Amino acid sequence: MKEWFQGKTVAIVGNAMSLFDKEYGSEIDSHDVVVRLNKAAMLYERYDAEKSHGKRTDVWMFWRTGEYKTTFRTIDKSVKKMHMSYQERNQPYTKECDFVYPDALHRALKTKVGKHNNPTTGIMAIDYVYSCDPAMISIYGFDWKETPTYTDPDRKAEKQCFHDFPAEKQYVHEFFLTKPNVFLRN
Repeated sequence: MKEWFQGKTVAIVGNAMSLFDKEYGSEIDSHDVVVRLNKAAMLYERYDAEKSHGKRTDVWMFWRTGEYKTTFRTIDKSVKKMHMSYQERNQPYTKECDFVYPDALHRALKTKVGKHNNPTTGIMAIDYVYSCDPAMISIYGFDWKETPTYTDPDRKAEKQCFHDFPAEKQYVHEFFLTKPNVFLRN
């Protein structure tokens, strides 16, 4: 929904373990809208996450509705839920989402993200928010697998899901980070 982001400052918070080494929490929470991806929407108990990640979640973008169906019942009802996958669009839990990433954007993005034609939730989030004409996008917790994600510290899941992280990094740097209102905070 374009009105979620249009004209607003937006923080997109990814899952890179390296974000825990930073103190961006207050900065992240100062944005008009805070977007968290996949398991990053569940604010963590085992780390000092408020200092590094902030505490607000306004929009939760995730890959699979089935994986989070129990969380739908417990997450704050004010948090907007956006299903980012081209898969599972007709599953019962998708009806509990506020919005689904548009097929047209997915088809276009597939051609820009490398050999697997399989964009990550992160690149889809950046792409979608950018398409909504925000005032500013700040990107946190993205290092394109240079460090593990805190939700997959042993890197087991990434071996099952084929993405071209170097191609995504290059696309973000060449297309999004050349815009005057898009910033990578790492």
